[in-house]
Amino acid sequence: MHAFVPAHGGLTSRLETVERRIIARLVADTAELLGTRIEGRDARGADVEDVLAALDFEPSDGAPGTPTDAALARLLPPMSEDEDLAGELRSLTEDSLRAGKVERLETVWRALTAPGEAVVVAAGTEGRWLAALTDVRLVLAARLGIEDESDAEAVYRRAERPASEQQGGRADDVEEAMATMYAALTWWQESLLQAMSRRGRGR
Repeated sequence: MHAFVPAHGGLTSRLETVERRIIARLVADTAELLGTRIEGRDARGADVEDVLAALDFEPSDGAPGTPTDAALARLLPPMSEDEDLAGELRSLTEDSLRAGKVERLETVWRALTAPGEAVVVAAGTEGRWLAALTDVRLVLAARLGIEDESDAEAVYRRAERPASEQQGGRADDVEEAMATMYAALTWWQESLLQAMSRRGRGR
């Protein structure tokens, strides 16, 4: 995985084929969690199947209401501490919120599955990318039990551990892989912000 760099017409990053496949699947499954299936999302490889299955993405039925899935609850949090008001706001806005999130996720998915070596963030779509990557990271954070900054730091440390220090076993392997994906996506998103800043300064 390479950092984003300014390029003609936008920003670009180079990813390995397996990295593109994993991130594209995570993006598509986040959209499915929100109740929309992105066409073509089943393209995947056996090398990442256990990890992706362990994320337990269950598609939402799309009906407004307080989500019971922890990851979906992070994507669609209540808009008020008052339960009655939160319920009213949810019924009025949830459909449009879901649709907006899915639209942004589709933008990223299509770039990840486009032909060519480079992943291109077209000029004018940077905000969509940042929002979509944040949503994918929210889902991973929910699966990893990240509640605060100290939890996140623990996940980053876990992702950095050499293979020789990892405990082994399928459950541990899946946790290690999810931690690695969360840390990698965080770094990738930060590199996008940095590239946007460099382009803004004309560098």
